[in-house]
Amino acid sequence: MKRPAVWAACWWAAGCAAAAWGVALQGFWLWGSVGAALIAGIGAQRGRRGRGPVAVPLPYPVCSWGWITAAILLFAGGNGLYVWTDAANVSDAAPPALLAEAVANGEYPVKISGMIGTLPEMDGDRVTFRLDSDHWSWGEGGEEDADEWVAVTVRLQEQEELEMASRWKRGDRIRLEGIVRTPEPASNYGGFDYREYLHRLKIHWTFTVKGLGSVETASANPDPWERLLQWNDRIRLAAGNRISRLFPAEEAGYMKGLLIGTREELDPERFREFSGLGLTHILAISGLHITVFAWAAAGLLRLAGATRETAGRALLLTIPLYVLFTGASPSVIRAGLTAMAAVWSGGRGWNKDALSFLGAAALAMLIWNPYSVRDVGFQLSFLVTAGLIAAVPRVTELLPAGPQLVRSSFAVAWTSQIVSFPLTVFYFNQFSLLSLPANLILVPVISFAVTPLGYGALLAGSLWTPVGQVLAKPVSWMNRSTFAIIGRLDGWEWGKLIWPSPQVWWIGMFYLSAAAALYCAWRRMHWSKLEKRGICLAIDGPRLVRRYGIAAGACLMLWTGLLIYGYAPDWMSGSGEGTVAFLDVGQGDSALIRSPDGRTILIDGGGTVTFRKLGEEWKERQDPFEVGRKTVVPLLKKRGVHQLDYIVVSHEDTDHIGGLAAVLEEIPVGALLFNGTLKSSPSASALFRLALEHGVRLLPVHEGDTLSIDRRTQLSILSPPKPDGAPGIIWEEEQNDVTVVALLRMNGVRFLFAGDIGSDEESSLLERLRTAGPSSAVAAFSPADVLKVGHHGSKNSSSEEWLAYWRPALAVISAGRKNVYGHPHASALERLTAAGASILRTDLHGEIQVAADRDGRIRIRTKRTSVLAGNAAGLPVPSTGSTHTATVP
Repeated sequence: MKRPAVWAACWWAAGCAAAAWGVALQGFWLWGSVGAALIAGIGAQRGRRGRGPVAVPLPYPVCSWGWITAAILLFAGGNGLYVWTDAANVSDAAPPALLAEAVANGEYPVKISGMIGTLPEMDGDRVTFRLDSDHWSWGEGGEEDADEWVAVTVRLQEQEELEMASRWKRGDRIRLEGIVRTPEPASNYGGFDYREYLHRLKIHWTFTVKGLGSVETASANPDPWERLLQWNDRIRLAAGNRISRLFPAEEAGYMKGLLIGTREELDPERFREFSGLGLTHILAISGLHITVFAWAAAGLLRLAGATRETAGRALLLTIPLYVLFTGASPSVIRAGLTAMAAVWSGGRGWNKDALSFLGAAALAMLIWNPYSVRDVGFQLSFLVTAGLIAAVPRVTELLPAGPQLVRSSFAVAWTSQIVSFPLTVFYFNQFSLLSLPANLILVPVISFAVTPLGYGALLAGSLWTPVGQVLAKPVSWMNRSTFAIIGRLDGWEWGKLIWPSPQVWWIGMFYLSAAAALYCAWRRMHWSKLEKRGICLAIDGPRLVRRYGIAAGACLMLWTGLLIYGYAPDWMSGSGEGTVAFLDVGQGDSALIRSPDGRTILIDGGGTVTFRKLGEEWKERQDPFEVGRKTVVPLLKKRGVHQLDYIVVSHEDTDHIGGLAAVLEEIPVGALLFNGTLKSSPSASALFRLALEHGVRLLPVHEGDTLSIDRRTQLSILSPPKPDGAPGIIWEEEQNDVTVVALLRMNGVRFLFAGDIGSDEESSLLERLRTAGPSSAVAAFSPADVLKVGHHGSKNSSSEEWLAYWRPALAVISAGRKNVYGHPHASALERLTAAGASILRTDLHGEIQVAADRDGRIRIRTKRTSVLAGNAAGLPVPSTGSTHTATVP
């Protein structure tokens, strides 16, 4: 409490965080907080005038009325600023009422003019930037002036347009004609919310332009700030080009991230390896870079004859320029503000307290932008730095005797791992047991050798290329060694742990128990040392040693229990409920089944279908969207799927298997069930080859096969029929004809997965079922409670005969929004409605979850719907709105 800046930052951040997560001080609560602060202030004033400090009867002396007053006011201030900022964060652009629906659906072209506000980024045929718009034209609907930030994406149509787009720069005037939309919200539970992300950047519209024929540019007269940004962009671009000339292509993107904070060119596979080992912090410009820069700049100034005071004033001007040069991420802003505070206070002879500087920097950033409290970079940067400052000296004391450098390095690595762990598993849902040794081995090398030598090579290469190339050679050798070590460690699958996103209370208890365990262990060591030295104590030393030891052990046990619970919270639920989650993967299929006993099955994994023509290789992107890596795998990890017992491949079309390669690479899989055929497509060949490399069993399944998942869950295969002749794998290019149709019975509830079966195959399957008669193993499964509609609701699926046989109460259609195939077809929807089925669609409702409890009752919820009323089938009818849960007997 001798650090008021830290105290103020903590309470201000708490107020911002409470507002960010829905606890806003408004009305009664706001005035109640102000009243409590006034009462506390009056109490503090009376205490000063009368009988000494008036304190709350708590054991800690800082809990006085004055501190309570400050805490309430700071909490209310942070909360109020966040609420006010969020209330003011609305769009200035308003489409005319007659066009509002067309604009919201992305069906009406709009013209926008303004100034390019960020450096345009080019990747294949796509150019993205943020536009500071000032004029909107709604065509016949009218025009308006609107100061509005817009996220712009320009799709280039011809290769010649690359050269024209590369000349765009920040500050240019531009006029665009295209489609404006509101950003898409999250369509899966726990999925990335693009709308919320842009909202925190104060962006409310996305704008898509096709080709440069819809773009007009003009030179502008930028103001001084824009000129500074343009100058900075040119220097960053020149530095990036110089790095590309000094280092091999496979290292250039990595070095750009290390030296200038540019990650766009980093190999996605390389980044995945760094991320898997918890080493992404190495790629962030942070305190070490600022320290090296400040030390080098001050040294050069002193060599030039500058006084200490002059050097300090120069650093106050140059550190912000370095922050701007390296990308101004939250970590580098934090480091820059902290360094500037240290330089400024040092020039006045004040105490250099790192925690106070850190608190002041956090307070300044939250006052400037309260949304920073929700930024993972902000959270990790400040928490890890605070943990290192506060805990490393004590952790070092607790370590066994040895070389000081080794002890300090271990303390730093261990502390950073513990402090960052809760946020790492909350946001990224993974942790590697090899992270600590990887950090111990690689962080010193990269921080104290690669980065300084890299800057030296960049500086020397800017003056004379041959000298820069000489300095770059040892850096390149260290880079290759680093990549080799990371590749080897990343290949050890046993060290990778998948964690479900923990609750906020778990994170708080984790930090409290870890801090208490460290404090008690340190205090025990302190009293133990005094006792061994024979110092006479008024208090019983051995008793204190014993008490602190017991307390440290209890805190450590609590901490261990939290780890066990956090890793597998479902083990303790015992609800006996099973769920089927139909994931929104766009134009494709993917369903995650979790049985009552915790077994997991994934049916299909979606896939991104591309229509690239010959000669359009220039459109290829460095990091293209892939639904398995970007959607399916993150969702599985966030839900704590440590392993998949089975993957069922309905058939081998890309929109069903394209995402499964990423699943096999990231999550252990027991067996892969497929239709016993092979298709001569790159995606199918890659999938089976990858499965064999990871030791996954390949099991062909056919009609009559049954899989017992657990005591209350059974999967029966209805199709395809067993092939005639000798058993073996056959080639089949038309995969829809041999789709795996599976019937799941879980807690007595029946789910029918129809894959991409068409009406002809439906008739053949029904004929075989009728021929089998009542004694058939699947006779007890008709009717079906839930039908996953075949072939995304095409006009050639879900025939009247098929629906009359299964009589589904709920029909689920998996289709992409505004897909080029027109799925689901109007005729299919009419047949489903006539059959009395409630219809849920992933393109309208997002993820659809159906839970079956142990009594056979089902509970339905959808990510983007609200349930209004029931229908003849007894199931709720959803319409677009807020998420709601309905229980149906």
